[in-house]
Amino acid sequence: MKASILGIPLDLGAENLGVDIGPNAFRYEKIIEKLEQAGYEDSDKGFEITDLGNIEVKERETLKIGNPKLKYLEEILRVSEETAKIVHDKIKKGEKIIALGGDHSINLGVVSGASVALDGDLGLIYFDAHGDMNTDKTTLSGNIHGMHLASLMGFGAKQLTNVFKAGQKMKKENMLHIGGSELDKAEVELIESENLNCVKMFDLLSDGFKPLFQKIDKLSSQVSNIWVSLDLDSIDNTYAPGSGMPNKSGLIYREITTLAEYIGKTGKVVGVDIAEYNPLKDVKGMTADLAIELIAKFLGSNYSWYSDYMNQSKGG
Repeated sequence: MKASILGIPLDLGAENLGVDIGPNAFRYEKIIEKLEQAGYEDSDKGFEITDLGNIEVKERETLKIGNPKLKYLEEILRVSEETAKIVHDKIKKGEKIIALGGDHSINLGVVSGASVALDGDLGLIYFDAHGDMNTDKTTLSGNIHGMHLASLMGFGAKQLTNVFKAGQKMKKENMLHIGGSELDKAEVELIESENLNCVKMFDLLSDGFKPLFQKIDKLSSQVSNIWVSLDLDSIDNTYAPGSGMPNKSGLIYREITTLAEYIGKTGKVVGVDIAEYNPLKDVKGMTADLAIELIAKFLGSNYSWYSDYMNQSKGG
């Protein structure tokens, strides 16, 4: 399986300083070597990794905020356009993409590029404690990492909805949001008025996994390709302390790994983005290692502490 890693050290969409060093921190934690070992018991599921390096992002200190309802819009648009072009070209060649953030606004560029490459035949499974479905009209912060999901579905500022190609990139019925626990009033209103597919933490704890599995199955039946977007704050901070906004009530290890494996079994995942990794808050690289494990599972392979242990034993 050919996969390209793309670093997007963008921190302008949020105020979580430290996430810009996430891509290089993943490399320090040997993401390439670990993914190349993933699925070692089945050679058909191994990875051939190409590192595309990082997209250049201008430093916050050199930029003007601009519109307070769309902070740092110009640079975020430039980075998103460049990201979209790279993702588009790799998807067209049949390669998988692993995008490493950076704050969650990186999702705007990666999904736009994948959607255009696939003529819109793309579903999005989106893990986040937050909705990311505000617009420039409803935002309380002006931070674009809280707007891009709405933009992909065609809601909000035209500058964002028109990245890489004019208009909607994601049909609203092809979006599945998982793990929400901190949704703004405007986001709840959008979810309800548009009947968006959102499974909150409360729903998971109340109803169990079966209804969510059914939603994943339904999405998989509607599209030929799936993109997975993982904000690390959707995971409980016991297991993911190194997120931009650590969450005390997120998905636990067995829940997120089970979901990742279930999604991977669809065989339809064309790309994954990992957002809001802050290595300055991590503990002995445990958040990065969990993210690597989840990437492998989302893409239908396997990597874990046990497979890593077995690989080392096999080598020695």
